[in-house]
Amino acid sequence: MDLGIAGKRALVCAASRGLGKAAASALAGEGVELFLCARDTEALRSAAGEIERACGRTVYYQSADLSDPQSRLALIAGVEAVFPGVDILIHNVGGPKSSSAEETSLEDWQAGFQQLFQSVVHLNQAFLPGMKENRWGRILAVTSLSVMEPIPALAISNAMRAAVTNMLKTLADEVAKANVCVNCVAPGHIFTDRTEERLRMQMERTGVSREKLLGEWTAAVPAGRMGDPREFGAVVAFLCSQQASYITGSTICVDGGRRRSAF
Repeated sequence: MDLGIAGKRALVCAASRGLGKAAASALAGEGVELFLCARDTEALRSAAGEIERACGRTVYYQSADLSDPQSRLALIAGVEAVFPGVDILIHNVGGPKSSSAEETSLEDWQAGFQQLFQSVVHLNQAFLPGMKENRWGRILAVTSLSVMEPIPALAISNAMRAAVTNMLKTLADEVAKANVCVNCVAPGHIFTDRTEERLRMQMERTGVSREKLLGEWTAAVPAGRMGDPREFGAVVAFLCSQQASYITGSTICVDGGRRRSAF
């Protein structure tokens, strides 16, 4: 299937590895022109080079801390210096530190608001007007299953990602007639570099073997396995496609059936 997005321009956030990199790679495979951002400059340079060699086109990139308003402004300026506009905007931000709702400080709530919510609003305000003018756009946020089933000890992420989801649902209604589709993708257990890091940390803390930990993590997944980042990237690419022009205001779960609610 031709997704009809060759030549479109995309900004993909947190694209140096994991789900962001998988999304960027999938879009590059469809002929999309890419601008990538992430905090780790070296990892970002490596990811951009890898994707560039695979697709045979220039991949632009710039390091950015999306929790910092000034860094976001610099990123917006960097994108505008090479692209006349952005057709596809992929929001992707790492999660804040673990905490309970009762014990989270006001400062940590505010930091989570900047990191997870304000970063989405800020980039939308920068690039949405061009999408509306061109009467074509795709805005996609990588969220979490926690927006439907809160995860213990992740109070900030649970709250802010749910807020982002509802804000984007509101925005989807407002811009649908301009042919701008706004959706969320909620990943379940997808095996990335971050997963390997979490495994190693939990092994060191508990002494439990890697195989047993993986078994515990996948026990609640009906598919009986963790997802491949390429499977996640393929869903992102489709939601950004011309063929997905009637899908907006939705949250699509990529979780092997792990979510227990039907809606």
